[in-house]
Amino acid sequence: MQLGDRKELTYVGTTYIGNFMDKSLIFEVLDRVNRYLIQSDFPVRFVYLGKLEVGPGYLINIPVGGVQVKGYPLEAIIEALYAKLLQELNKDESFPMRRIFGLTTFPLVSRNKYFHMYDKFLGFQQEILGMKIMVLSMKPFESENKELMAERIFKGILHELGHSFDLDHCSGECVMNPPSTLEEWDERPPSYCPSCMRKLQSAVSAEIFLQK
Repeated sequence: MQLGDRKELTYVGTTYIGNFMDKSLIFEVLDRVNRYLIQSDFPVRFVYLGKLEVGPGYLINIPVGGVQVKGYPLEAIIEALYAKLLQELNKDESFPMRRIFGLTTFPLVSRNKYFHMYDKFLGFQQEILGMKIMVLSMKPFESENKELMAERIFKGILHELGHSFDLDHCSGECVMNPPSTLEEWDERPPSYCPSCMRKLQSAVSAEIFLQK
């Protein structure tokens, strides 16, 4: 891809953390995300960066509902994702990638006892020096029905992507409408509503203009 073409798009680096054997599911979801973005004439593309290795020594147990839940602390994942993004940018500083998305097979947990992320269906993100770091746990979306699981993850990715462009929650028929139950999430359409899409188009167009 020529540099001129790059400047018409902005990219999201994508990786996964944890023990996940069915990598084809991740590729299927990312392919669907990119196809949706292309069909929506939305100039953002997800780029797979390979698996992110986070040492097993980081695994911790968090008490949830009377049981111990194992997972990587959110703080460690954020740090690892940020380091990975910087590593990628150092390879080519001209590449317009200021976002990284991490899918984890573990629930989102934290050493902060007041941080109740395990019961959240959607993800978490943090901005560090202008870089957007996004994390989504696949754990709450698990299902023996792989198509249903892929649909849930797909909508979760779109939701976090919207937030990364400063989109607020929506109360309409939209992927930005957060659920209170998994059943509600299954009923959400796998798309942005027209109002949210217009806001996204405006935000990404402004970002691409600034990176030229």
